[in-house]
Order: sequence, then C-alpha cells, then structure tokens
Amino acid sequence: MSNRQRREATGQSAPAPTAAVMWRGKRYKLPAPEDYPLDAIEAEEQGRTLTALRLILGDTQYDTFRAEAKTTGDAEDFSKAIMRELGRGNR
Repeated sequence: MSNRQRREATGQSAPAPTAAVMWRGKRYKLPAPEDYPLDAIEAEEQGRTLTALRLILGDTQYDTFRAEAKTTGDAEDFSKAIMRELGRGNR
C-alpha cells in the first residue's frame, strides 16, 4: 500500500509539500508557500527582504546563510536560487 493510499484509507491529509535549495554546498529546506508565516509576507511587502527570509528559513538556517552571505549580491544570488526551485515546484 502506498503512502497516499494509506492516508486516504485512514483519512489523514497529505503532508505539506516542501522544497529544498542547494546554495554554496549547503541544503536549505523551504516550507510550502502556503505555510509561510504571514509576518514574512508582510515584511516582504514592506521591502524588508532579509527579515522575510529569516522568518521563512528559521533562525538556524538563516544563521547558516548569513555565515556565507556577505554582500547584497550574495543575498540576490540566494534569492534567485530559491525562486528557481519554487518555480520548478509550481509547474
């Protein structure tokens, strides 16, 4: 019996899909877009991109990212990697 069949038989919902992105040799797990904290969406709307990123990644993953990212170009490169992954998952 597959996991899907088992969930259907027991009435359980499917786990939320997640994505992961590799950046500079490290793997970052991303929640499904519908699981992003509303505070992250508000921060993005206010132009506080790094705050939004911290809220989406969580403190531990964000600290890992910040240990590698030193410039705005690094942050932009990381954001592009995330968008490529999310675009792939939305097809």
